[in-house]
Amino acid sequence: MKTLRNVLILSLLCTLAFGCKQEPDPFQEALGAYILQGQAGTFELFRIEKIDSTTFRTEFERREHVFQRKLEEETVLYGSYTMQRMPKNAARHWEAIQRTEQAMKGLDSLQAVLEGRLDEIAYYDYVFSGQSVIGEETTNYLGAFASMTPYLEVIALCSERRDLHKSGGHAIPGYLQMLSSTKAEE
Repeated sequence: MKTLRNVLILSLLCTLAFGCKQEPDPFQEALGAYILQGQAGTFELFRIEKIDSTTFRTEFERREHVFQRKLEEETVLYGSYTMQRMPKNAARHWEAIQRTEQAMKGLDSLQAVLEGRLDEIAYYDYVFSGQSVIGEETTNYLGAFASMTPYLEVIALCSERRDLHKSGGHAIPGYLQMLSSTKAEE
């Protein structure tokens, strides 16, 4: 009887040991892949908290505001250089105006394509703490910020929350291709 009990205890412990594998945290995997960028190393996530979400509609509004502001700035510079009779500078700003207008039309086209998804979440903002080790170099992320799509694609990582949306638009399908085709610089 004692042998049977020991065998049962041993088999129960083995079952627990092999059956209780902890699934990797998908946030840790996504952030780790982004931070390590293919380099050999480790990333450990200590804490993560969702702090905000952004819909496609809001992201389009942000992008439109950025391009509108750029268009206004370029128009003022174009007018200034034209009045100063500096045709080379004026021509450069006229080209920038044309590229920005083209990018705004491209943004409108992308918005029309996503019309049915405008109220879906484009990405979430997180604050997190973690640590990466690459070779001999250890980097601590204390109160760092990340933006991630619902599919756990990291689109931005920064130390200040105010910088989180500077690389915006990346969550909009086709946005980067549209920018590269118009060569509009933000």
